[in-house]
Amino acid sequence: MFPIYGAPLTCKIIFYFFLKIRIISRYNFSLLSKRAKSISKRKKGNKFQVSLSIGSRSLEVHRNNKHVCGMVFKMNRFIDSRITPPIIPDVTQFIQETQHFMNVFNCCFKTIELELNPPLTYDQLFEMINWLNEMKTEIEEVAIVSAKRHMFEFFMNRFRKSINQLYTPLRYFESDGIVFKRLNFEVKELFYSIRCDWFNLECLSNMNTENISAYKNNFSAEELNVFLRSWQEGKTNRNLKQIVLVTSVSSDMKEVLKDCGAELMDPRTTKLKFRERNRFGYFDSRIYGGIHIRRNDGRLAVIRTDGYDYFREDNVHERQIRKYLRNRDIWNSENSHDKWYEHAFNIYFF
Repeated sequence: MFPIYGAPLTCKIIFYFFLKIRIISRYNFSLLSKRAKSISKRKKGNKFQVSLSIGSRSLEVHRNNKHVCGMVFKMNRFIDSRITPPIIPDVTQFIQETQHFMNVFNCCFKTIELELNPPLTYDQLFEMINWLNEMKTEIEEVAIVSAKRHMFEFFMNRFRKSINQLYTPLRYFESDGIVFKRLNFEVKELFYSIRCDWFNLECLSNMNTENISAYKNNFSAEELNVFLRSWQEGKTNRNLKQIVLVTSVSSDMKEVLKDCGAELMDPRTTKLKFRERNRFGYFDSRIYGGIHIRRNDGRLAVIRTDGYDYFREDNVHERQIRKYLRNRDIWNSENSHDKWYEHAFNIYFF
């Protein structure tokens, strides 16, 4: 008997094809029978998740993190996304039918994508925020794809729903002096911002999330020092596991680490293993050397500034060793005219 190569893959393709047909059929049946509640009761505990794009008025259904089908909203109902391009309807009908879909399949939101700019109006945005705040369904992540300044401010000031992850890739406008010092909602697992001039360090310090990534921020060496010392004293970020800060201007490391009791570790003799997380899951990384800081309760923070990623046991890069030796000389010298500047800080908490 000869093996059938590719059989498991073929079976998966067939399984997800029929799963898609089943989802569309059950949804269409719910529209005809008005039996969404009874269907929902029978399907409790399923593994469906919905990714919702409010800008394109469309949704995707996932099962076990795999795409099953996509649907778009037209004529007051969802249809197969391959049949016709999406038509942007009134947001009220879209919200009502989305809620009906969620009730039919008793699923949660994997992602809600927002485009906070016209043709979306403030009345529609207000209605959408109220719907999100009042829903009982769990929201895994909110991703703000694009935004106008005032609409983004409007959303951030009124949104109250606790979520696991928040992504704010705001590339297209300046904050114009508007800075948030505290969020009005909880972000449990991950906060990610490509443009962080909207959020100052006080805001990041007040977050009780596990992971923070803040790029293109304007934090000074003094502000970074206050952030580290506040954590060291146990006042802020007690649940933090990792933070990535990339500043627009490099800072003098002696100013950043002032009065922190920091130790510069030799990458040839110091190695730690850390379980990192990104948007797609967890992975192991190795940290060679780094800067060690102890919190009052003994917890360790390791600042990695070398930029070298190790995902398995490996020898230390020669460039990293040379950089360590150069920085060590500057670190140990009180009268050196040379400075040690950095703009990227990847901090792990053990």
